[in-house]
Amino acid sequence: MIQVEVYDELIDIVADKGQDEIYRQAAIFVTERFGAYAKMYSGEKSEHTISMMTMLDIALNPMPGIKGKDQYRSFWGRIVDYIGLLKT
Repeated sequence: MIQVEVYDELIDIVADKGQDEIYRQAAIFVTERFGAYAKMYSGEKSEHTISMMTMLDIALNPMPGIKGKDQYRSFWGRIVDYIGLLKT
């Protein structure tokens, strides 16, 4: 079992031998994504909504090296552009 910190929470993970580093990298990746959204929307949206936005982003744009992400990048770009239009 390993512990990883995701945003501000320590999480216990049961990982296969040799998978520790992948989970640590994933925790950093998620924390960075969440932090970016929190910075943009702090005081505007709830932490729950920011978490949902982060999950959508990661689902459409997973960690580098994960196959299949490129087909969704333009779709997510359109969503981000639309959100930006709503804010102006």
